[in-house]
Amino acid sequence: MLNTLKSKIKSIFLKLFLLLLAASFALWGVGDIFSSRNNPEVAKVGELGVTANEFIETYQRIISELNKNTDGQITEEVALSLGLPKQTLAQLINEKVIDIEVDKANITVPDEYLKKLILSTNMFKDQFGAFSKQQFQYVLRQLGMDEEKYFNEIKKSILRDQIRSPFSYSNDLSPIVKEIYYSIRNESRTVKVINIPVSTYKASITPSDTAIQDKLIRDKELYSKPELRSFSFISLKPDDLLNTININDADLKTEYNNYPNKYNTAEKREVFLVNFQDENEASEIFKKMNNNIEESNLSEQFMNVIENNTNKDPEESKLGLIEFKDLPNEVSSSIFKAEINKIVGPEKTPFGWRLFIVSKVIPEVTKTFEEVKEKIEKELKVNIALEKMYDLGNTFYDEVAAGNNIQDAAMTIDAKILNFNNVDMNGMGEDGEIINDLPPYPGLMQTIFDANINEPSELISTIGNTIYAIQVEEVIPQRTMSFNEAKDIIIKDIQKIESQNLALNTAEEIIVKINNNQDIETLTNEYNLIVLEANNVKKDGSGSEGILNEEALSAIFDIKKGQITNAIKYNNTYIIAKVEDISPVNKINNEDLLKINLSVSQSIAKDIQDLFINNITKEQKINVNEKLLDSLFQNNS
Repeated sequence: MLNTLKSKIKSIFLKLFLLLLAASFALWGVGDIFSSRNNPEVAKVGELGVTANEFIETYQRIISELNKNTDGQITEEVALSLGLPKQTLAQLINEKVIDIEVDKANITVPDEYLKKLILSTNMFKDQFGAFSKQQFQYVLRQLGMDEEKYFNEIKKSILRDQIRSPFSYSNDLSPIVKEIYYSIRNESRTVKVINIPVSTYKASITPSDTAIQDKLIRDKELYSKPELRSFSFISLKPDDLLNTININDADLKTEYNNYPNKYNTAEKREVFLVNFQDENEASEIFKKMNNNIEESNLSEQFMNVIENNTNKDPEESKLGLIEFKDLPNEVSSSIFKAEINKIVGPEKTPFGWRLFIVSKVIPEVTKTFEEVKEKIEKELKVNIALEKMYDLGNTFYDEVAAGNNIQDAAMTIDAKILNFNNVDMNGMGEDGEIINDLPPYPGLMQTIFDANINEPSELISTIGNTIYAIQVEEVIPQRTMSFNEAKDIIIKDIQKIESQNLALNTAEEIIVKINNNQDIETLTNEYNLIVLEANNVKKDGSGSEGILNEEALSAIFDIKKGQITNAIKYNNTYIIAKVEDISPVNKINNEDLLKINLSVSQSIAKDIQDLFINNITKEQKINVNEKLLDSLFQNNS
């Protein structure tokens, strides 16, 4: 059952399967970027390499898995902002380091052990708990793997775990430590918080020219103009070449005939299916389902009868939308012959008796040659364009090697040429405004600011198969602003500091008065301030969201009931917090205690594992091809 499989993703092996799910690229020609003959290494760990294909496949699989758990929230942009590429590479490097240790230790996995492990894995068992070859092959098909690749991945995982196993967590924390930690973590406090906004204190100070000049000299790093660079940018992508490529109808027709499934959509059926070991039980359930049944909600009634009359989980009956190839032939043959909204069964199977209904049918779509002709033509043109791009790339290198500048070389291959003047490292012009038409490649500015003047860069490839190069023509070094350039900025900064000092002085006055037993409400009325109350505040910050920052949260747990904190800067305000009440933990929740124990144990184990990995990593020479890594994440433009 598809939903059953998803619900059983618990063991290390099932988690590994998820990470191995094949993910296809949405961009053109990704599979053609790195062939077996041209698969450069993103990183080198001792004698082992992390290839570009290995990195890309792992990265896309991780994004695919994250999207399953976040309803598709992890876009490429989000992944980049979270630093996922670096994390993925670090994971692969760690695996290579451990693989080296495995080789040193000469550890192996006996075939007999591997066989027993496979036979005992729940994912491969039928509903009676026996290993099913059909189920095993079905799962591997879903993973896009063959048996050899699956066995290799499982062996690697087992061997790596053997190296890590001495550092795994255990539930052996002292009960005293557990309970003290529990009590501290779950103690709650009620606090009153006075907010003193800096914005309400308008500084009247007008600094003299001497004061401005002194601050400019003293803090010159704050008042500097960044380095600016002027450069030429050339780019070429498949789209640029499509109009130069012609494909005749005969070749298009051949492609259509050779790959018919590529352009057709198979029939899909929404299926609810349940298996029974006993024919009588299946017959009884069949009768209950047919009593006063309504076609409009047949699937709902099907699940209700299962829930109310059997010990089975009705959710496991949901197969979802399936194609014929998704299930063993014996099952699919029956399902794809069945009428819609009609209970079928009991049917005898090698595993007992089954009932099922087909609640929805999405017919197969067979597209004619004329309907897909344009799509086929585009795909073939892109493939040809990719080949031509690499030929043009070689021509570009030849032109540069002959002494031509980047503009002349670009004209030779009909590449687009753009020129940009006085751009800083952040992609802004000398006026401080963002340059909107700057190509949106994350690694572009680093490439520009690493380049030597008047030297064309290498051609850089992207996942979208755009290739580009740059040449820096002029560099304006970083410099300190002149007095006139910095004057207005410095005046605002001095006035801002004065406003902060006025707000801080007020905060300190209030602290003195509170310590002299003056009432908080009276003081806030006197100073026209706002007081907020936060109840049940815990050390993890719950109960204080938007009221206390991390510094203030730490401070209120360092003082006693009735005491107040110092003035603490929080965004553009100062806050003073007073502890009104402390609620100790009177009753320990054993379930929470177990969770805390697990969390602390795992945290300790992780720290030890990290130390171990760091130690063995130091023994290896690790080189990362940063330029290649960056080029893999250039946007298609």
